[in-house]
Amino acid sequence: MPISKRNRTVTLSKTKKKGRKHKEAVANAIKQALEDSGSSYVFTLQNMRNQRLKEFRERLKSTSRFFLGSNKVMQIA
Repeated sequence: MPISKRNRTVTLSKTKKKGRKHKEAVANAIKQALEDSGSSYVFTLQNMRNQRLKEFRERLKSTSRFFLGSNKVMQIA
């Protein structure tokens, strides 16, 4: 009997990478935000899916901008 092709899960190795264009877009957005604002803060988190972080982001959504990305891309920006 042939193997059924239904209900197969897609492994994470088959997902497409974001690539260089996405990294350049993030770096340009960070540069633009730094030009527009007078200050910036960098911090690290142990658990980014924390409810406190979500509440903090919602509170500052109208006045601030958060960038989540890799360290190298942010260093380049």
